[in-house]
Amino acid sequence: MPPRLPRPVRAAFLLACTAVLTTSLIACGGGDGAAATTAADPSRSSTNDSSPSPTLAMPVSRFSVSQDDLGANFLVDIPATLQLTAEDYAKAPVFASVAEGQSLLKQWGYLGGYETGYTPEGRERAVLQGGFYSKVETHLFNDAEGAKKCFDRFSAYLKATPGNQPQTAQAVGNQYAAFQRIEGKVPSSSVNSVFHYYLFRRGNLISVVFTYGADGFMKVDTARDMANLVDQKALGKLNAIEPTPSTNYTPLATPKK
Repeated sequence: MPPRLPRPVRAAFLLACTAVLTTSLIACGGGDGAAATTAADPSRSSTNDSSPSPTLAMPVSRFSVSQDDLGANFLVDIPATLQLTAEDYAKAPVFASVAEGQSLLKQWGYLGGYETGYTPEGRERAVLQGGFYSKVETHLFNDAEGAKKCFDRFSAYLKATPGNQPQTAQAVGNQYAAFQRIEGKVPSSSVNSVFHYYLFRRGNLISVVFTYGADGFMKVDTARDMANLVDQKALGKLNAIEPTPSTNYTPLATPKK
């Protein structure tokens, strides 16, 4: 389930997402009227090492982006935070049918997945100042071969989705693909909405980051930086800590309806 966007945006984000930042890496929103800023990512200047191909173990949630990574200006979308089984993920529209999804996931050696979403404080007002909504999926397979097959399927699906445009971005992991989609307007404005997708594989892990924001503020670099956090955890360069179950999590603030 995608982040809880304002009603005119939510349907578009759901369609775009399912058609498939180091500490406080990205700060944005800062309340209803605060300007949003994007912090420089030191890792962006370094060269991605595509050679390590670890075989990682469950739980996959420990490799995901956490609120601690993003900072207090983001709220966890608890209903969008889910543990995924093959039965769950087989329903994703990347598969022609649930039966096909179950069959392919079994062939690929799917171990499980995790997804979570983040909402900027200030919501659409923050979006018009550079804030953004995001969703992060992480999935593990028995081995790199299975993950490669999943990556190829995901990448081909995103590429074939009308409106998605391939993007040039800094590499993350062993394989990556990035896309941009401009669709609709930010609510109560004439500013175009923009979606970015960054998909990558590291060993037997697949992760895809989706972001939604205002065209002119958002670039694929933001999704890439979030993906890089997942990769750094997969490589053991950042602590990979299993998050507190969402049912026990108390958000920093109550999202406005």
